[in-house]
Amino acid sequence: MTPTSNLKNHHISILHYWNKGIRSACVIHRETNIPRSAIYYNINKLKQTNSLKHRGGNGRPRVLSGIEKKAIDQYIRRNNEITLKEIKEKLMKTYHSSVSTPTIHRHLHEYGYRSVLPKSTHMLKPDENRRRVQWAKQHENDDFSRTIFTDESSFQLFRNTIRRWTKYPKNESKCVPKNRQKVHDWGAVSVKGVLTCHTFRCNLNGPYYAYILKNFLFPAARR
Repeated sequence: MTPTSNLKNHHISILHYWNKGIRSACVIHRETNIPRSAIYYNINKLKQTNSLKHRGGNGRPRVLSGIEKKAIDQYIRRNNEITLKEIKEKLMKTYHSSVSTPTIHRHLHEYGYRSVLPKSTHMLKPDENRRRVQWAKQHENDDFSRTIFTDESSFQLFRNTIRRWTKYPKNESKCVPKNRQKVHDWGAVSVKGVLTCHTFRCNLNGPYYAYILKNFLFPAARR
């Protein structure tokens, strides 16, 4: 007997009349309004297997085998910057598989992977991290209402185009080294908001920093 929890509504109705001894498709159709073709099909299934459970195996076979799916996950864990084309070549070389890149992409999407462009973050040494935490702890109770903070940052003139596969797109970042092809930006902020900023291309040395303070910081602070 087929458990009714695994059946659809029309299966349950057909099985109900079958168990009552009604074998006529016309009678079942008249009582349930289920299409005759569906009734004939399920009655034949009951005669052959005494069950209405889906037999399975009649759908399109999976293109990727289980071992190939595991291999794809391993490729990404070892190198999450690998491309779809490289995954395809590895599968072809190792498993002689002719799977297409769209199929690989669908598999990765199904398992939660996304192709993202990681955010660039600074390369801080352990000692730099330690000194920053130490300074924050020493000044956590200071009054910064009359304090101005200034800092400089550099921006590359080309964007990072190396994408990564990840299940956590918002947490994906990549450390990048310094590069000469960039512009620099100096800015000042306080508890009242942004005071001013200045963009430049030359190296920031002592004389130029004094020029920035005189021509940008002091006028903004007075305002």
